[in-house]
Parts: sequence; structure tokens; C-alpha cells
Amino acid sequence: MNRRIGVFGAGAIGGFVGVHLSAGGADVTLLGRRSLLEHRGRLRARRVDGTELAPGDALTLTDDPEALRGCAVILVTVKSQDTVAAAQQLAAIADPDCVFVSLQNGIDNARELRAALGPRVIAGIVSYNIIREQGGALLRQTTSGTIITGVGAGPKQVAAARTLERTLARAGLELELRDDIDRVLAGKLVINLINGVCAASGRSLATTLRSRDLRWCWAQCMREGLEVLTRDGREPANIIGLPAWLLPRVLGLPNFIVTRIAGRLVEVDPAARSSTLQDLERAAGATEIDALNGAIVRLARRHGQRAPANEIITDVVQELAKQRPPLRFVAPAELRARVSAARR
Repeated sequence: MNRRIGVFGAGAIGGFVGVHLSAGGADVTLLGRRSLLEHRGRLRARRVDGTELAPGDALTLTDDPEALRGCAVILVTVKSQDTVAAAQQLAAIADPDCVFVSLQNGIDNARELRAALGPRVIAGIVSYNIIREQGGALLRQTTSGTIITGVGAGPKQVAAARTLERTLARAGLELELRDDIDRVLAGKLVINLINGVCAASGRSLATTLRSRDLRWCWAQCMREGLEVLTRDGREPANIIGLPAWLLPRVLGLPNFIVTRIAGRLVEVDPAARSSTLQDLERAAGATEIDALNGAIVRLARRHGQRAPANEIITDVVQELAKQRPPLRFVAPAELRARVSAARR
């Protein structure tokens, strides 16, 4: 492949996908923080099955946005709160024919990118978790899943999506193209409401799944999310093997049943931590909680409703983001009590 691919905001997800694109033969430029440059020559990606890849020879690590000039495709992987600023930067430096692919949390990022970049934006998701190890040099996948994107609104977008699909496949990474990507985004958001529950309690994904109190909190968040998303005309698609409406009911079952079902649907490494919890642990300041549980709160208010479970989770995470370590996470039983009281 001769055309260049850029990654704007190469953190855990952007770096992981970028390494695979490079290993698949693409000329890739990763734009990230200066800390990314420290791993030049050492960057690796390890999939959930243990397969570890090094990038190909044509990989550039940089903190200079100007390096993305001339890219045919740019993946946008910044945090949701940085999307508008990223769109403005990209509008100033990207070629007129460049296609953009949003691989971000939340449901509104593609819309915000299109406001500055036009219809050449393709929406997408990464449905698995990535953590950084070895000081950030190793980007490790800790849950199973896939990358899903739309097919694009025109021939250039379709061609770009197909190119990404083929390039990632050469590196052994699946990209699924869907024509119902808006429903996929909604489905990912419903599942990703666990992100805030993990962050509020300071628990890993595996521990959260084993905790009946935390599963209950997640189920209440999901019920609210399903109701307001459907009311808003965004009926969530099934992205993990069970219909979205069934998941909150499954989460209320005894531990041994839930862990057995979950194990069949998605592989979860004990070290897997939600992206919002990782932000809190790094004292990164602002988190994506407003684009996750906070998005459900805003949608509910738009329709004259409340989403009290998601309100509690959002408030707790926002408060934690203001604290200095050691963070005062909320114990599972207390979090359940707060959510229960708010829903009365």
C-alpha cells in the first residue's frame, strides 16, 4: 500500500491500531503526546490471544500535526472532549481528499467532526479494551471484540474503508464494515456504560463483572440508556452476541451464571481496566464520562426525563477527577445504595 495513513491522538487505541496497520504494510504516522516518542523503536501491540506484533519499517512517531499533511486516511482517536479542537486542527492541515475515520467512545464524535470536515468522515468503534504496559511501549488488548466502521457516504470513503479492512486483515486484525453504524454506536454506548461504573468504584472490568452490586449498578445504567436512546430514535444494535434489551436482565442472575455467560461472549483479562479508570489513575484531569454516562443524562433531559443511575455515576467520576491521589473510590455496596436512593 503506497498511500499514507495517519492517526490523530495516538494513545492506547490509536497506537494499537496504528501498529497493526504498519505491520500490515501501510505507511503510518502516529501523532501523539511527546511521551509516545520515547518508545520509538520499541512500540509493540499484543492481541488478546497473545499474538504480539512490531510495526513495519514505515512507521513515524511524532507530536507535530504538520506531519499528517499528505495522508490519504486519518484515524481520529482523541478523547471525546477533544474532538472539536481536533476537527479544527485537521481542517487546517489535511488534504482536501483526505478521509477521516472516528474510532472514539460516544455517539456524537462523527457529527462534531463533520461540522468542520464535511461528509468525508466515517464513524466507527473499537469494541475492546487496550491497556498500556512496559511504560507505554506495549499496547495490550485485554478483552475480545472487533473494530466496526461505517462503509462511507461516497466512493472515496468506501475505498478508504476497504483499504483499512484489507490492511488490518494482513496483520490479523478484523475490521467489520456495517451500513447501520449509528445503531452500532448506540449499542457500544449501552455496553460502555460499565466504563463509568468501573471508574467510580476503582475496580477492574473482571472484578466489576463478578460483583453483584456493581453489575446491578451497570444494569440500571443500561436500562436508562436503552430507554432514552430508543426514544431518541437510536435503537442500539447487538454488538456482543446478546440483544441489548436482554443484558440488564442477565446481569441480575447469580454470579456463577453471569460469569459463565460472560465468558462465552467476551474474553476479559484480569488486568483490563476501563479507559476512564485509566485516565483517573494517570491523573489526566478531564475524562470522557460526559460522552458516556453523561450522554445518557443529557438525552434523558432532552426528552423531559431523568437518568438517575447515570447521574450518580457521572457525578462520582467528575468528583474523582478533581481529587489528588490516593483517589477516594466508592465501594460497590455504597455505590449501589446511592444509585438505589436516586432511583426512588
